[in-house]
Amino acid sequence: MIEIYINNRKRDVLMSNVLVFAIVLSLIPYMINATEEEIVVLSSGDTHREYRYSVPFHPASLRQVPESQIQAWETVLKQCVPINTREPLSESCWKAVEEYFLAESVWDNRMYHYRDGNGLRSMLLGKLNGRDSSTALPYSVADFQGDFPLWRDMFDDKILRRMETFLRVVKEQDCINVASKRKVGIHEIMASQCAAREMYKYATYLDTCSRSSYNLNTLTTEVSQAPASYHIHGPPNIYEISLQVINSKIEDADSRSLAERRMQRGYLLASWTMKQCDTYGYVLLPGTTIGSTTSDDSLLAWSNYDRYRMDDRRLLNRTHDKTLKIAAKSGDDWAIRSYHFSLGFAGEFNDDLKQKYPLLVHRWIGGTNAKSDYRRRHQAKAYLLLKEEHGVEVASLEYDSSELADEIPYIQKGGELKYTPRWHKDYQRKPVQRTQVELEDEIIQESASELY
Repeated sequence: MIEIYINNRKRDVLMSNVLVFAIVLSLIPYMINATEEEIVVLSSGDTHREYRYSVPFHPASLRQVPESQIQAWETVLKQCVPINTREPLSESCWKAVEEYFLAESVWDNRMYHYRDGNGLRSMLLGKLNGRDSSTALPYSVADFQGDFPLWRDMFDDKILRRMETFLRVVKEQDCINVASKRKVGIHEIMASQCAAREMYKYATYLDTCSRSSYNLNTLTTEVSQAPASYHIHGPPNIYEISLQVINSKIEDADSRSLAERRMQRGYLLASWTMKQCDTYGYVLLPGTTIGSTTSDDSLLAWSNYDRYRMDDRRLLNRTHDKTLKIAAKSGDDWAIRSYHFSLGFAGEFNDDLKQKYPLLVHRWIGGTNAKSDYRRRHQAKAYLLLKEEHGVEVASLEYDSSELADEIPYIQKGGELKYTPRWHKDYQRKPVQRTQVELEDEIIQESASELY
């Protein structure tokens, strides 16, 4: 049992229903109280009177978009908007959506929903890879320089064959050994044997399908208790409430249009990717036992995946993490650049990561909101590397050099950089024993912290 406050009154909720409540409570304005930790954008007139809704900044929005994609999106708007979430998308809409998303980056998955008086929050529920979490390293301009994965790389005609490759690789001891914490470094020599690129694609496929399942379920959840003003054709769902709030609460026309387009893009992306996922299904890491469930090599249907059953979620997480780790430590570039190093796995990659991906390492250590000198110095180093490799314009989109006025000269003069323990090969992550209830509570806290 846990305690949740609804309308200022304490309620006990069974853990089996806790994730459903967590999602709904995070989205409905009158059902949850704001906390001191939540980030708010207040009215400039009276900070105690009312909230002003604004569109959260997303670093991926600064990347350059080809003119062909701008035109493709205009076609999507023409064919799909207004979106009726209660009816199937038209054939012309599906066609336009597919043409648009196949050429879009996998790493640009911006999506927003409405939440209480604190404005719009990024929808990151169901994620298996936390690389783009606000507490990790959200994808930004630096990630979109050079080669990066597109959706056409994930949703091709090789998904079933990719699953067969996955099942072969995870049965090869050499590939399992690569993912061991005792096998330090990046081993490009194993890339072919362990099908590193295909393993990255399958891990991303699992992450995508999990997110889409959560997102669609959330956005189409009806809220019968919503205020009467939201009931146009019966109880509104979360998507409909979101758009109504965006259009009524965001004062600036450009910001209002941006928020609406991001909601539409997010819903269409989740719908399109889930359509692909439902077509192919998935397989888990065979022989893994969690709770009362042991996985095998059977082909499973996403429609049977219980996103709120802890054993199902943990099996999917275990499969994703092992697959991505094999890909990254076998030297796949996309896998390394999308790896979640803040979890403490950096030491396993040893100095190979610092030597082959210095910019990525400095960005990870510097973070996005650095306050300490040693982190800001890593930001300065990352800025200088970006400037050298891609020019001052790109570097300035990633970092404000005026805010690093002391740190940049320090680096240019050969100043020493410090590394936290997790970036050394001798770093050992301490195993943490958690009860089932603690694990479920951890997921709720993680979800709440990522609604930004």
